[in-house]
Formats: sequence, C-alpha cells, structure tokens
Amino acid sequence: MLPTQVATNEGVFLLVAIIGTIAFATSGVLAAAEAGLDWLGATVLAVVVSIGGGTLRDILIGNLPVTWVRDEWPVVVALCTVVVGLVVLRLPVHIDPRNQLWYLASDAIGLGAFVVLGTSIALESGTSSFIAIFMGVITGVGGGVIRDLFTGRTPMVFVGQVYAVAGLLGAIVFVGLRETSASEPLRVWIPVAVVVILRALAIRFDLHLPRTGSTHPRD
Repeated sequence: MLPTQVATNEGVFLLVAIIGTIAFATSGVLAAAEAGLDWLGATVLAVVVSIGGGTLRDILIGNLPVTWVRDEWPVVVALCTVVVGLVVLRLPVHIDPRNQLWYLASDAIGLGAFVVLGTSIALESGTSSFIAIFMGVITGVGGGVIRDLFTGRTPMVFVGQVYAVAGLLGAIVFVGLRETSASEPLRVWIPVAVVVILRALAIRFDLHLPRTGSTHPRD
C-alpha cells in the first residue's frame, strides 16, 4: 500500500515512492559517513531524511496519522537501505562518501520522486493545484533540509542552489500533465525527469540563484 490514505495505492506511484525512499536514505547514509557519524547516527539520519518531508506535508494538509505511522513500509525500506549502505561503505573497494557525485545524484533522484509524490497526494486530498505544488516542493526539500542541518551543512535550498526551484518546476509540470491525455507513467516520470535534469544541469554548469547581497555564489 502506498504511504497515504489519499493517493493511488498501486502502479507507478508505488514505484516512485520506493525509489524516492531509497534515494533519500542513501543520501542520508552518505552524508552521515562524510560527517563522521556512527552507525546509529547514520540510521537515524537516513530514516528522518526519508520521512521528514512527507511528515511535514501530512501535518499541513491534515492527512493524519502521518504516512509512516499508518503504514511502516517507508521506515522498513529506509532501514534496509541503511544496512546495504553501511556494508558497501565498509567494503575494501567502496564508495567514497566524500565524492559529492554519489551524494548529489541520490539527492536529486529523491527530490524528483518526492516532489511528484507529494504533489499527487496533496491533489488527491482535495487541495487546490496552487497549494498542491507547494506541498510537493515541501515534500521534496523537507528531508534534505533536515539532513543538511543535522550534518552541519547550510541547506542547499538556502544558499542559491537550483534546488527548490527544480522541485517547483517539476511540480508545475506534473499538475499540467494531469490535464492532458498522456498515460499515467508519462505524467509521473516526465516531471521526475525534469527535476533530476534541472539539478544535473545546475550542478554541471554551477548555476545559482541570485543572492540578496553582493557576495559571489558559493557552494
């Protein structure tokens, strides 16, 4: 069952939810490893990252009890991801957590998946398209903000990164495609791809939003 009472409970949305949970849990494990946290810290961080944005969304739209309280599978998937991640990081030939590519890639995939999922859940709960778009963005960026704060980073959404904007455009595309005759997989995967591609382009070409002062963009 998909982690909500108000969204479709099968097919492509379930797959998106699983992918998003694994991706964000992976980013949590990598961030914890880079920050030097122990295995318990990595576990807590990965789970919180995976459920944080969705929890905030559910509270805001009154979808209570929140997702993971009603159906624990997102927590189970996150925990399984942590186990796999910790084992891989201990292998002789392992993924270097200091390599930002792995961290940024998993984060971008999680962002795209959760933006679409959050927007869909909000729409199904009866919100307007306008509110649903912002609920999608909150779902996508919420876990990442928590992860960055817990590991001593300034959240990417606050330092000029094309992050929330990528999520916003993905949510808008999703809402727009719902009004077309496109198949459900296309209506879901195209917005996910939009978010991931925008994040990839922003990272590749070091694109940043304008800052409020005269300082130059920095990571």
